[in-house]
Amino acid sequence: MENFSNILSENPTYLIIAVVFSVVILFSLAKKLLKITLVVLSVFILWTAYTIWTGQEISNKELKEKFIETSERVKNSAIKKAQQKSKEEFLKNK
Repeated sequence: MENFSNILSENPTYLIIAVVFSVVILFSLAKKLLKITLVVLSVFILWTAYTIWTGQEISNKELKEKFIETSERVKNSAIKKAQQKSKEEFLKNK
């Protein structure tokens, strides 16, 4: 690791390339997290609209439980997809 940091500090070109790659990776991660957040928010809004439209009363406890349940489902789905993708990449590179 020390050797890697020495290479980056001695060669500004390598440092610039490493920074660009890091920014690209962070940007793609932020985009995915934003998409997941938008999906959860959309489901939450649709569920709220449905309960209001059907005339059901929304309690704070029920609202909190549904929100947590939906976020857990999305989180588990994202974890499974990431594990599957990494497994596919591992088998592909093997």
